[in-house]
Formats: sequence, C-alpha cells, structure tokens
Amino acid sequence: MIKFFRQIRQSMINQNRTKKYLLYAIGEIILVVIGILIAINLNNNNQIKIAKKERSEKILKLRQVIYDDSLNIKFTINYNARNIALIDSLIDNLTPDMTFEAYTLYSNQFARANMEFRTSIPDMSVYNELINSGDYSKIERSDIKGRITAFYVLYNHFNSLNNTFIISLLSSEKSLFYNGILSHYYLQQNLSEDDKMNGYKEFKAMLNDSNKRMIFQNHLFELKDMHEQIIYFYTVVLDAMSGIPIKPEAR
Repeated sequence: MIKFFRQIRQSMINQNRTKKYLLYAIGEIILVVIGILIAINLNNNNQIKIAKKERSEKILKLRQVIYDDSLNIKFTINYNARNIALIDSLIDNLTPDMTFEAYTLYSNQFARANMEFRTSIPDMSVYNELINSGDYSKIERSDIKGRITAFYVLYNHFNSLNNTFIISLLSSEKSLFYNGILSHYYLQQNLSEDDKMNGYKEFKAMLNDSNKRMIFQNHLFELKDMHEQIIYFYTVVLDAMSGIPIKPEAR
C-alpha cells in the first residue's frame, strides 16, 4: 500500500502536476489523521472497557467482603450471647456454701467468661482500593454508596468504643485483685490440686464476706453489660447493612 501511494506521488511529480500533487498530499494527510483518530478512539474504548471490567470485579469483591463481614458479625453476636448465658449462670450459682467440686466448675466458667471478649474487625482493603482509585465515586447507585459508607463508619466507630470500654473494664479489674476480690487462682485453668484448693479457700473467704461478695457480683454484672453492649453495637451495624446487595450471586 505504501509503495502504491509512493508511485502515485512520483508519477505526479514527473508529470509536473504540482496542483494535483498538493491536493493528493493533503488528502493523504487527512487520511492518516483520520486513521490515527480512529486508532486512538479504539484504544480509548478498549481502555474504558478494561477499566469498567476491573471496577465491576472490585465491586463484586466488595460484595463478597461485606458479606463475609456480616457473617463474622453474626458469629460475634452469637458468641457474646452465649457468654451472657454463662455469666447469668455464674450470678445464679454465687452462693457462700459452694462445694469444692462446684468451685472447680465455677472457676473454669468464670475464667472463660471473664477473659473472652469477642469483637469483629472489618476487612476494608477492597473498599479503600475503590476509594483510592476513584472507582467508588463511579458507582451509579448513590443510595447504596451511602449505605456502604455508613456501614464502615459505624463498624469502625463501635469497634473503637468497644476497645475503649474493654480496656476500662480490664483496668478496673486490676483493683479487684489488689482488694482481694479476684485471684489468679480462679482465673487460671490446669492448676495443680494444691493450687485449686488454695483458690477454693480464697474464694470461700471472699464469698463469706458480704461486702466482697457484692463487689464480685457487681463485676459479673459489668461483664454481662460489656457483652450486651457488644451485641447491641453489632446489631446496629447489621441494621445499617439493610438495603446493601451483599449476598454473592451463585456462579
């Protein structure tokens, strides 16, 4: 093709047909420009399609991540609900005439209820990637964008509150050790028989002191309140997810 156009130009020059040659040259330039513009347009369209596909894949990933977060939240709620039931049992069975066998079971249950707070941390990697790339602003459904943003804001806010309250509770718990209300004997498992007996004696002495028993009971209620607060916060977060199409589509 190039050789063909070159032959035409050379023929016009040899025949001294300058005017026609200039018109031909201009036409050739226009054709080249049009070709370049078409190529650029095709390339831009291809880039747009690639970007749109990548954005769609990220949005699908975001749906999967939020869905996984919702499962983790539900698990966390159920976990803390089980601990509340356990603490209720501890409150009901807190009696001065507790036997050594009952104390052994009680101390194991108390250690679990006292030390195991479960919270849930959101996976924000895909969300942050969409924000940083600018793709999040291109999601057409503004109502869904608002719900997703509110979901993450609430999630992080309540996690921050949970951490603050848990740290405060653990700090106040230290004073209970200093005042003889709590003992490492009945916060640890797998103790020797001698240590279990020592723990039982300390626990019985605490139970027979009405003031210390009341303080210990209040501590149990504080533990229960902490678990109830965690459940409440995450229930609000789940409510904030209402309207977000998070369930991944079957493939």
